[in-house]
Amino acid sequence: MTSQKITLIPVHEIRIVNPRSRNRLRFHSVMTSIGTVGLKKPITVHQRPLAEDGTRYDLVCGQGRLESVKELGDTMIPALITDAPEDERYLISLVENLARRPPSTRELLREVKRLMPDYRAPAIAKKLGMDRAHIYGIIGLLQHGEEELIARVEAGSLPLETAVVIASGKDTDIQRALSEAYDNGMLRGTRLREAQRLVRRRRKEIAPGDQQREVTGTDLMRVYEHHTQQQRAIVRRSANVTHRIAVLTSSLRRLFSDEHFVTLLRAEGLPTLPEQLASKIASHT
Repeated sequence: MTSQKITLIPVHEIRIVNPRSRNRLRFHSVMTSIGTVGLKKPITVHQRPLAEDGTRYDLVCGQGRLESVKELGDTMIPALITDAPEDERYLISLVENLARRPPSTRELLREVKRLMPDYRAPAIAKKLGMDRAHIYGIIGLLQHGEEELIARVEAGSLPLETAVVIASGKDTDIQRALSEAYDNGMLRGTRLREAQRLVRRRRKEIAPGDQQREVTGTDLMRVYEHHTQQQRAIVRRSANVTHRIAVLTSSLRRLFSDEHFVTLLRAEGLPTLPEQLASKIASHT
């Protein structure tokens, strides 16, 4: 059993042992929540002797909460102090990371909409840690009143990236976006057919007399076959690399079975191999 207690500790005395890059959208959401209603869940730390850098706690979990509190200018934070052994602390951190839910498309749209009155697209992209072109696309959906596209995105029936391209109205881009969504499994069956009907209807509404060719199943299959050929080429290259690695491993294994060769390496100050290479050779013995 391990003992735990909650106490208020200075943020500058906490060291982040294994820092991780954070999703800026999620981070901004956490910081907004803390600034509005306060910290709902304390962080978890392990106390140790005071170090030269002035820290006396190692963070177990709660990096996002800790960084949010620092960003808000607070100097103290509630913490759950645990004396669990190192392997158990690692497990606690791992479980929390696995349980962390990635931000949803609905959260992204809501956050961009909230920031739009006060910030331009580049600043929003920087705050959320996202591609600037992607944020421009989202803002375009919101500013041009694309309620139907936004509703489909929020309902999960249309990928956000595809909706942004459909809003652009460029046929070649729309075809590519639909085929890519089909290729990666995000638009299949009924959802794909609904997206195609949406594109056809929008084209008729925007330009009733336009005789441009519609996106057909043949178009999608042609692009899909092209992607399939590219994937097959990658598989072939991967097989070639695997074969070369096998030949190299076999050759090294034969060399290291020769005592004279091993003695020569030792004489040259090369008694060991890189760990990954050594394990590769050992796994084939």
